Amino acid sequence: MPVFDKELKIKIDYFRRRIIEFYLKSGRQFPWRETNDPYVVLVSELLLQKTTSEQVLNIFSKFFSRFPEVRILAQADVKEIEAIIGVLGLRKRTRFLKELALQIVRDFNGTIPNDRNKLLKLKGVGLYTANAVLAFAYNQCVPVVDTNVARVLRRFFGIKGKKPAYADKELWSFAKYVMPSSKCREYNYGILDLGALICKSRAPLCGKCPLKEYCQYYRSSN
Repeated sequence: MPVFDKELKIKIDYFRRRIIEFYLKSGRQFPWRETNDPYVVLVSELLLQKTTSEQVLNIFSKFFSRFPEVRILAQADVKEIEAIIGVLGLRKRTRFLKELALQIVRDFNGTIPNDRNKLLKLKGVGLYTANAVLAFAYNQCVPVVDTNVARVLRRFFGIKGKKPAYADKELWSFAKYVMPSSKCREYNYGILDLGALICKSRAPLCGKCPLKEYCQYYRSSN
């Protein structure tokens, strides 16, 4: 946790407010953001790994129309799952999704856990995915830190570090410290979208960024 001071508090309050405002005005809309069904949130997050939102969007309706709940996915034929998600280049993930569904049915009676430690016991679920389920399905105020979020936090607050987002424990701790106590769903989606649309890895659109007034990166590059 960073040393508390007045300037940091001002920056954090500004950051929270502007991120939420950005999302409410310019946030992306996806069907997996329009539900708090833990099953849909969990599977969507797993499908979004190593692929794009647009690709997942193309198969979203077909997948959840055929497998609307975890018990149906657990009973599905592997080839039937592959026929839908194979177009994403995720054929290896086919058997994994079925095994995950079977584990949820076997160990949790078909209910996606709302506890981080239990979620982390699920096949293929790491800290980001676990927190995404808690944040987007169970409305808990926990951070989600992927590459985009890490870049926004590091640039705005002037945090040095090159570790991958999933491995940067100090950054996760700071992200938790910065979390607001309300509108956390909008806040998390807002950082994700700002990183994807504005604070890009290359050629960031700093002039259009709602955070530029206090952004350390913007100040140092202008």
